[in-house]
Parts: sequence; structure tokens; C-alpha cells
Amino acid sequence: MTNPLSLELSKSELVGLAGIVILAGGLSTRMGSPKALLTLPSGQSLLDYHVQRASQLGVPILIADNGQGFSTQIEDAVTSLIHVEDYQPQSSHPDAKHKHSAGPLGAILSAMQQLLYVPVTGQAMLTDASDISQWMLVVSCDSLISATDIWKQVTEFIETTAQPVVNAGQQAVTQNACPQVYCLTDNERVYPLLGLYQLSVAETLQTYLDAGERRVMGFIKPICQHVAMPESWYALSNLNTPEQFKQACQSLPS
Repeated sequence: MTNPLSLELSKSELVGLAGIVILAGGLSTRMGSPKALLTLPSGQSLLDYHVQRASQLGVPILIADNGQGFSTQIEDAVTSLIHVEDYQPQSSHPDAKHKHSAGPLGAILSAMQQLLYVPVTGQAMLTDASDISQWMLVVSCDSLISATDIWKQVTEFIETTAQPVVNAGQQAVTQNACPQVYCLTDNERVYPLLGLYQLSVAETLQTYLDAGERRVMGFIKPICQHVAMPESWYALSNLNTPEQFKQACQSLPS
């Protein structure tokens, strides 16, 4: 029998999955307590759930909690688990200096920079320009949709919609440029913090943040491809209140 995990690893190597960032730094104002520490019916915290599922993809996992210092119960069992600080824009722009955080885009950029430039566990990660075609998976503690679920949904979409390659002289080219972001969507909204981001956008994203911008959709809209999620995920995708979290737990597959 084929090992499902080996299939995931083979696919991650094929598409170029460099790492996963778990966004756990939200203010959780309407929830009343940090979402990352919410307890699932299994007894796991939401953060532990995401770390455990992400570890199945066999790539470095980065936790971005905006300096809140959240720990996980399975940290010792997961290799290449890294806590990253949010990127702080270097700008004198009047719209930037009054904002204390670059929001989720600051966390995403910091994770990208970690994967691109910083050695992890003694092994050099991505250090040259040829590596920026690789991808980082983004998953948020605003949801119960896991990294493995996102990975499967998006890569299957890419495989079924990829344009055929045609020969132009001696050079093979694709018919259409590939999007640099793929994110999940339901029948009402887009979820920019559940998807794949190409590492090649890091420099452009830094410029965007240094100019005082913070809007996630404002940045990704020109480069994003929407990927429809299954209807069974709708209740898992947007957790802002205790009632929504309770409903999501009830909808979580066994």
C-alpha cells in the first residue's frame, strides 16, 4: 500500500514547498481570549492542532504570534519549528509611523525572509535568486482548516488548471503567467490567510509595507488566484467568536 505521507512529500518537492507559516498573532478581541490557545474537543490547543497537521508536509514550520510567546506541547517532536517576529516597516511615511504593527502581511514577510536568508537547524535554507520560485503555505489560527487540507486543495487545483507547455523555438514556455498567490474562497468571501504565497513576492511586499500599506487584499488582488473550498469547510474558515468556534468544533471531521 502506498504511504499517503510519502505522496505529500513527493508533491511538495515537485511544486516547491519551502515552508509553512502559522499566523497566531491576532488580537482576538471578539473571541475574548487568544485563538491559538483555544481548546479543541481532542484536548489540543488550536496552535498544537495546526503544528501537528503542518508537520505532515515535512517542511520547516514558522510560528508568527506577534511577540506573544505562545508555546506548543509538541514542539520537541517537530523538527525545524521556528518562532519569528513580525516585520517592522522601515519607513518615515506618515501613514506608517502611527501603526504599531504591519498586521498579517508583516508576519508573512518575516516568515518569507526567514526561509530565504536564514539557516535553519544548521542547514542553509534558500539563499540564491533561483530559489524564490518556491512557495510558502500560509495558515491562520482564525480557522480550523489545516495546512494539509490547504495544500491538497490548492495543489489539486494547480494540477487540473495548469496551462499546457508549448515550444517556442528551443525554449519551452507556458501559455499564461502563473499567479503568485493562491488562496481559498467560499461563496461569499476570499481568505487571503489560507493559501500559498510565492517567495518571489517578498521584495515587493517589503516595499508595500514600508510605504505604509497594510491591506492584505490590496496587496494580493493583482497576483492572486482564488481556489474554491468544499462547502463542508465553510464553518471552519472564519472563527471570530466563541459561538463560531463551538460550531467549527462540531463540524470538524473525526
